Amino acid sequence: MSTNSFSKFYPLFQEKLKDRVLFDTPLAPFVAYGVGGPADILTFPVSEEELQWIDDTAKSHKIPVTVIGTGTNLLVVDEGIRGVTISLSKAFQGIEKLPTEHADKIRVRCGGGVLKPKLLEWAVENGYTGLEFSAGVPGTIGGGIYMNAGTKYGCYGDILKEIRLFDFEKGFQQLERNNLHFSYRESEVRNSLVVWTTFELRLGDKTSIRREVDRIIQERAEKQPLDYPSCGSTFKNGTDYSSGRLIEKAGLKGTTVGGAEISTKHANFILNKGNATAKDILTLINIIKTKVKEQFGVSLECEVCILGGSIEGTESKKT
Repeated sequence: MSTNSFSKFYPLFQEKLKDRVLFDTPLAPFVAYGVGGPADILTFPVSEEELQWIDDTAKSHKIPVTVIGTGTNLLVVDEGIRGVTISLSKAFQGIEKLPTEHADKIRVRCGGGVLKPKLLEWAVENGYTGLEFSAGVPGTIGGGIYMNAGTKYGCYGDILKEIRLFDFEKGFQQLERNNLHFSYRESEVRNSLVVWTTFELRLGDKTSIRREVDRIIQERAEKQPLDYPSCGSTFKNGTDYSSGRLIEKAGLKGTTVGGAEISTKHANFILNKGNATAKDILTLINIIKTKVKEQFGVSLECEVCILGGSIEGTESKKT
């Protein structure tokens, strides 16, 4: 199916979404890696009603759907993404403190499109502790739930109490935390889009919270290459190994393909040094997988989500 196969639906989306839809638009500016081919139909819904309309329309016309959030953990291939792509950069942006019976516990409802650093700063300014683990972690809260993002200090599943989802098969749902399973960089919301979450935080000392946030950010800056575009950790760690250490032991630090480089600072980061293509990055991913498997017998699993390319049929992809 060619890139132009869905052009006949452009007027339909233009009429409904006005200036919140783009056509045949390169995705590189919309994702952290700065690479990626065009989206046929790139949408920016701002409400549940628009999200439902996009899904209904896509289903009725057998158009595949992909969700990219703000693209901080995505590698979009050079061929781009077919069908409809949903960006959450304009949707579900609210942060609201909720009533609670416990004076020392804080319930906060946060839209899935809110950036992680924005929620963290809101918590720090109000003297609420519990989100310090997310210091320096980019992307949206929705993406954080999808990946159960976090650091060695914690993850979003630890503080989640309730969630409202748009399930692409079942529609809108509200679920309690104890009805959902979270594990290392995994959650049960893989076929869903996060509308809002309720987190439980605690009252704390604003100065101490700020100090801890600054310490974690400094720690990340010392250990991770933050000067060039990347998606953070390329591979998940295992229970008994660090992917970065295995890649380093395989002698792959500094390996380059085109404009992409395995970082000399942290081997689990693949950097776009300025003119990389998705193919360059994918080539390095495959080199790493092959070398680590050959030398250590370990099959590394990607943490970065790879999206796009030719489609078979009309099945949707979500991330």
